[in-house]
Amino acid sequence: MRRRRRDGSGRGACLDPHAGAAITDSGTAAVIASAPVADVPAHAAAVVSRGRTVAIVAEPESCIACGTCVETCPRGAITVEEIAAIDPQLCNGCGMCIDDCSYGALALSEV
Repeated sequence: MRRRRRDGSGRGACLDPHAGAAITDSGTAAVIASAPVADVPAHAAAVVSRGRTVAIVAEPESCIACGTCVETCPRGAITVEEIAAIDPQLCNGCGMCIDDCSYGALALSEV
């Protein structure tokens, strides 16, 4: 671990003794402790993924297909036929369409 002095210098590297390593006489680092291992229950999910936030048509009856959201979307994720349709693969959840929708038809949701 490289440390900097308060004056901004600190060109030489040093290892923090609390980092789990020590300098030996030969000048090489040696690990003196292993990393702790977490206790994970057997029934726990192998991969925990967090959902993405995207825009959705939350109030389809409020959408009048004016096209304001289509013009506002920087990613081209919205198309309009009878009502707005948002492609969740293209939407990045920026919320610009929601801010510009005068009818309150759009909202952010986690998918």
